[in-house]
Amino acid sequence: MNQGGPLKKYRVLLLGLWLLVIAIAVMIFLFSAMDGPTSMKTSDGLTYWLIRLTHPGYDALTAKEKRIIYSQYVVYVRKVAHFTEFAMLGASLRMLFQALRLRHPVVCAWLAGTLYACTDELHQHFVGTRSAMIQDVGIDSCGVLAGVLLISLILYVRRRKKKTQESKFS
Repeated sequence: MNQGGPLKKYRVLLLGLWLLVIAIAVMIFLFSAMDGPTSMKTSDGLTYWLIRLTHPGYDALTAKEKRIIYSQYVVYVRKVAHFTEFAMLGASLRMLFQALRLRHPVVCAWLAGTLYACTDELHQHFVGTRSAMIQDVGIDSCGVLAGVLLISLILYVRRRKKKTQESKFS
């Protein structure tokens, strides 16, 4: 006797997607809760790795030259991190809203992710040595959109592939 079947699988899928969305939102919250120096220290490892990868003679430069290069790289590393974490949120929201069978999952996922980006910047405003920046909301919102569109593209390709296979057998 089948105990559960499709409904049980659907509930497990929904639970997994909710947990994924919550885990990513918590990760973003925890990164935003770091004070300025801690946040900078977190991104420094990747920043220095990229600098050494692209500037082999970095260690031989003067302190002033190193500061100039570092200041150029750290901005990009931090903005790409913002974009990436919110792309992950957008992708997970898109999958969740698709599974919930919402009428407009793309728009709903983008709006929900962008709203979370606004609250994230508001949160940073109250964290010592951090600030809220409207540009970061824009970067985060673009990240959400990228994640949403990536999942939408994957779902589209899967549907097309499935239709192609079904038409071969009919």
